[in-house]
Amino acid sequence: MSDNTETKKTNEWAEREIGALWKREGSNQKYLSGKLKVGGDEVGVVVFTNRSKAEGSNQPDFRMYRDKPMEKQEAQQETQQEQDNVL
Repeated sequence: MSDNTETKKTNEWAEREIGALWKREGSNQKYLSGKLKVGGDEVGVVVFTNRSKAEGSNQPDFRMYRDKPMEKQEAQQETQQEQDNVL
């Protein structure tokens, strides 16, 4: 195969790419996290195994959720702790 054909295939895949995922390990399970390109914007996503899937069912194997950045989670937890301390 010529270099030109390889470059064409690489460019074709790059144009079709809509995001990327990375393997992660949480305290309870392994999951995927990454970015998905939607309408020109990048959206953070997390993907978990569908633990409630019944054997042989038509349910999805994985569930995808919009990511909630850690900074916001930590700030919300701190705010909640401060409110709990006041009460």
